[in-house]
Amino acid sequence: MKPVLPPFWHPAFAHAFILDWDGVLAETRLDFSPIRNRYFHGKRVPLLEAGLLLPPETRRELEKDIYELEMKGAAAAEPVPGAPDLLDWLDSRGIPWAVVSRNCRDSIDLAARKAGIRLPRVVLSRDEEPVKPHPEALWKAARLLGIESSRCVMVGDFIYDFVGARRAGMRALLVQREEPAWLEWVDHACPTVWELLRELESPSPWVPWEYRSLAERKGTAWLEKAWELRVQVPSDCLDPADYVYRAASLGIGHFAVEPGLSLSVSRWRNSLPLGREWLGEPLSAALSSFLSARFPMTVVSEGAGGLELRQEDLESSLEEVLQ
Repeated sequence: MKPVLPPFWHPAFAHAFILDWDGVLAETRLDFSPIRNRYFHGKRVPLLEAGLLLPPETRRELEKDIYELEMKGAAAAEPVPGAPDLLDWLDSRGIPWAVVSRNCRDSIDLAARKAGIRLPRVVLSRDEEPVKPHPEALWKAARLLGIESSRCVMVGDFIYDFVGARRAGMRALLVQREEPAWLEWVDHACPTVWELLRELESPSPWVPWEYRSLAERKGTAWLEKAWELRVQVPSDCLDPADYVYRAASLGIGHFAVEPGLSLSVSRWRNSLPLGREWLGEPLSAALSSFLSARFPMTVVSEGAGGLELRQEDLESSLEEVLQ
């Protein structure tokens, strides 16, 4: 299997998978609309979070209704087509995986038995707070797997999975649903788990989430060429965070910062995204930390002799280089 190298990405090379339960591994066909009608006038609110605003007695009734619905669905659970094969693929390659779900643990255990799906050693249900989309739910799973969260991929079928993944700094895959409104949250969408498995067996370069709009606007050839460049951050730049952000959004993957430069008070005042904890620290480290949330593959290091791009018109300056 040929590696897929930055700036491209593919889940076949993720270090761990975090899987949603219902709809991804087990199909329980839960319909929460009667509960929403009873407690929230039919509004599509997040039930667990909205329930916290109800009077205590009403909240207990809501929790009881949700539990009973989940257990009823679990009693008739079936495996999602392709799910057992996906788990076999992960196990055969030694890739650790976890289940993170908003369902209660009792229903997960019951559904696993009914559907014949083995559970991993790491299963986080709503009984372990906080729940998705809170990033701590995914960070905790990554810690228990012993994998850096940025090396994990979240596979889900609902918006909470992808909001949680983006907050946690993880890659995100949509499966089993076609929801155009959710595509802006995910790195890639596969119509079915079977299709995801076929992609894993024959990986090809995917444009990751952070470069999708650039690739649509400029093409993947631009992205490939820009990524290979090593750009020098101007030593007299008053707002280095703005400079590297704009350059990274154009596909630049490597930045050089003059050795010995630190985040001075004047740079800090002009670079609003750089936290005060970086004052006096190496500028390269501050910029690397800043970029990691939006462009996690970029590399910032100390050095000189990188390509110089005009600060005032980065895109035109880069176009001249790439021609």
